Amino acid sequence: MSFFSDQANQFQQMAQAIQTRLTNDGAQMSDTEFGLFEKQRDQLLDKATAMVDADIQATLDQLNLDKAKLAACTADLLQAVKNARTVEKLAAIVGASVTMATAIASANPTSIITASFGAEKAIADALSKPKEMPVTKPAAAGKAAVDGGLAIAASEDSEK
Repeated sequence: MSFFSDQANQFQQMAQAIQTRLTNDGAQMSDTEFGLFEKQRDQLLDKATAMVDADIQATLDQLNLDKAKLAACTADLLQAVKNARTVEKLAAIVGASVTMATAIASANPTSIITASFGAEKAIADALSKPKEMPVTKPAAAGKAAVDGGLAIAASEDSEK
């Protein structure tokens, strides 16, 4: 973790401590005091989130990634989520999306690249059509089955 992420974590802990106080001692507080502490708790959480976001943004800005390709991959994931036809394909795409978002939030270039490859595979799999069995004409299929059956039957005849 970076310095600012550590600081944000401490502010989140302060907000949690305020929430604990509100839960445990809120009944003894005036409405004004209670409201003030709620507001301050929310401000601490908002600022902590902003600190983490800024920290991640600064780290991401320093990464040497193909941002156009990354943006295209994310857009493709969004489109694939909207167009998934089966639950299985939707689950695969959503899983790849979560992995991609997690990798970006981690600001780890290796994770981002790995996740983008996984996302591209999930998209390709979702767009692929199921393999169809070759279709034969019913009459030809019946004749082949009979011919095949006769060949098998003939091979079992003994030379008596």
